[in-house]
Amino acid sequence: MKNSIRIYIISSPHSGSTLLSHVLGKHPQALNLGEVSFLPKLLALEEPCSCGEAISRCKFWCQVLGEFADRTGKDLRINPYAAYLGDAPKGKLGSGLIDHKYQTPFRYGLMKARGALDTVSVLYAPPSIGLKALSLPLFTRAATNTIELYEAACRYTGKDVIIDASKMPRKAAHLYAAAPEQVYVIHLVRDGRGVVASRKKYMPVKDAARRWSHYQKLSRRLLQRWVPEKNRIRLLYEDFVSDPEASLRSAFRWIGLSYDPECLKFRPGSISHSAGGNPARFEMSQGIRAADNRWRTELSQEDLATFEKYAGQQNRWFGYE
Repeated sequence: MKNSIRIYIISSPHSGSTLLSHVLGKHPQALNLGEVSFLPKLLALEEPCSCGEAISRCKFWCQVLGEFADRTGKDLRINPYAAYLGDAPKGKLGSGLIDHKYQTPFRYGLMKARGALDTVSVLYAPPSIGLKALSLPLFTRAATNTIELYEAACRYTGKDVIIDASKMPRKAAHLYAAAPEQVYVIHLVRDGRGVVASRKKYMPVKDAARRWSHYQKLSRRLLQRWVPEKNRIRLLYEDFVSDPEASLRSAFRWIGLSYDPECLKFRPGSISHSAGGNPARFEMSQGIRAADNRWRTELSQEDLATFEKYAGQQNRWFGYE
């Protein structure tokens, strides 16, 4: 196996990253941390770990954050925002919690502006110069801090493979630039119509379609630009849930691990320590279900026409008809 592997999953919301990271993390040599980029907010809001205890009081996370503090001098147990792990702005649209004490209107605007500049960097910075040289130092620091957090988890648990399901595509490029020998990226894709049907509950179809399309275009372009083929794979959610063993065998072979059938055994009462993600992380004993195709009945003809206008071409690029 390649030593000290860090698997970063990028995906749009409602694409199965919580399930995939959970299953990968069941391998005896792997550890799923959940959505590391959101950890400061989750700590500040007293959100629960998947073990059921608040992250700030979870023994596992207290030990990991203690290791992190020893190496960096930044103690997130005392100040959740002491170490910058990247911007994670949350607008009015979409699901997820907002830390209103931290995400003030000024900070939100600043994060959006930084994100726009970073998008320009990851899409247009000449590879010959390198991403670090043309990125804001803040994003380089976020990647370095995140790698340090992975290392803290490794030291505490003795695991070789860390899984981070933070989803955000731009961070994948910065993580690879920070640790090219360690970082491997899974681009998890779900049929955009399924994603839009899930997000329709709290977001107009037009916005959901446009966001999904933008997310996928950005992910494709930055991965091709900054992450070599040997360090990235694309996995379709529908393929994963229809034949999880084949998908896992392929993924573990890619990183140099042997397949372990325990990854697909779901037992009631099993404990994990995932931060953030789909609420399903609290009860994973139901196993892997067939692909959710409710979009076929939940999206009207008008919804489908809107999706086609803003995201149809991108959806077909991935092979969806």
